[in-house]
Amino acid sequence: MKKEIEPFISLVIPEAVLGDNRLTFLERVLLIEIVSLCKKNGYCWPTNRYFMDKFDCTKPTISKSISSLSKYNYIDIEINNSEKNNSKRIIRLSKVLKKGITSIQENTNASIQNNFNHYNKYKNNKKDILNDIYSVDNEGNEYWHDVKIESEKMTDEEVKELEDLLKNFK
Repeated sequence: MKKEIEPFISLVIPEAVLGDNRLTFLERVLLIEIVSLCKKNGYCWPTNRYFMDKFDCTKPTISKSISSLSKYNYIDIEINNSEKNNSKRIIRLSKVLKKGITSIQENTNASIQNNFNHYNKYKNNKKDILNDIYSVDNEGNEYWHDVKIESEKMTDEEVKELEDLLKNFK
């Protein structure tokens, strides 16, 4: 049975959002979903039905939650009436929320870059480090941490196991 890989979305959410006691748990999760949907284009247009199905809630609950997120300046809502008999709600992240997310991302990227630079300063010494771990003397003897590596003849069982493994590559 092949295991399906679930999609994973990497998001940055300011801690202040998760700790905002004015928001219900549903509103926080709804905001995380909206941030996820806005990730590609900077805006999204999910219907109330989409959120109702995703979070198993009623239409009034979703409408109230979206209104609350707008009221507390987490999202901006725009109604596009350009289509006949069908208006489209466009949701954008508020400038305040976008700024908070961008600030966190920049700090995270700087931290990752610093760690990368720290790691790379040892890059030129890799050969020296490896030589300290593994070495070969003039007679061809191999050493691991200055201890001679002793070679033993394979058992019949080990030979059979190796042959079986090699058959898979032919």
